[in-house]
Amino acid sequence: MSKIHKANDSFMKNVFKIIISASIIFTSCDSNRLEIDTSNSKVNLVFNNYEQDLFNVDQTQIAKQLDNWAIKYPPFVNGDYKKPANIYVLKDYLNNELNLKLWNDWSEKIGDYEPIKSDLESAFQHYKYYYPNDSTPPIYTYISGLNYEEPIVFSQYGIIIGIDMFYGSDYQPYKKLQIPGFLSNNFNKEYIAPIVMRDFAKQKFKAFLSGKTMLDNMIGLGKIEYFLEAMMPNMVDSARFQFTEKQMNWCNSHEGAFWKHLTMKNLLFSKDLHSYKKYLQPGPFVSSLERDSPGRAGVYIGYKIVKKYMERNPNISLNELMIDTDFNALFSGAKYKP
Repeated sequence: MSKIHKANDSFMKNVFKIIISASIIFTSCDSNRLEIDTSNSKVNLVFNNYEQDLFNVDQTQIAKQLDNWAIKYPPFVNGDYKKPANIYVLKDYLNNELNLKLWNDWSEKIGDYEPIKSDLESAFQHYKYYYPNDSTPPIYTYISGLNYEEPIVFSQYGIIIGIDMFYGSDYQPYKKLQIPGFLSNNFNKEYIAPIVMRDFAKQKFKAFLSGKTMLDNMIGLGKIEYFLEAMMPNMVDSARFQFTEKQMNWCNSHEGAFWKHLTMKNLLFSKDLHSYKKYLQPGPFVSSLERDSPGRAGVYIGYKIVKKYMERNPNISLNELMIDTDFNALFSGAKYKP
């Protein structure tokens, strides 16, 4: 082989190595670290539906059922549950006109618990992957009588879901109760799993979420949204955030402009909650001139900062992220530039 051919062969080998290296780098950058194998994450999710037994009972037999219900439904049947006054209260609840309507509408609005249970089982399978030693809380559903202020309750017994608060955003009783639209938009059964897991994360990590400034709190809440993505990596962003498609598109297309707005208004390092809370809390919009801007748009920015940080720091575990309260280091490490 001539020197020219040898040189050309050596050159092509080097080019090939460069191409392979670049391919590995790009593949690494493009891979989603949250796409994990949960086949070994075993979850036995206790999912009990109190309303099914309660509203189908022969009311003359309630007293005989209470001992069984006390075992199966401890959040609802506990204490001196056989006391005549307590049985009277239970029957009054069963015969309440609103509660009867809510129960009668269950078949049309929910009908089948399997999709909800499947979503929650999948989410907790992901949770067990990251936290194999943690137990899975039992889950209970009931007719809450339209308790929209607490559709999800965390108690010593487990997670309690007011199933009547997820009958669809256009459900007429919500409108009669004059529940604000930005709240009732979340009352869809497809949102149960992300809402439960978000509230679950806020309970678990509540000591690691709050800071002194708006940016601190954006990042703290952004950690929750990143955790949520880790639990449900295949769910579309709009469903996970409970944003409409227009709101999600607004966040994606206005990310840079919104970040610039927060910077120019000197809000990022503000310690005045009143001045910035509308960017982090549920609301109809963050700007009257931009009606498609969701009230929690600041949380979206916090999530993007956290996501960028985790992309740049592949050795940081999910739990290390969640318990990290050095918000300045998180922001610096993200090198966030929308």
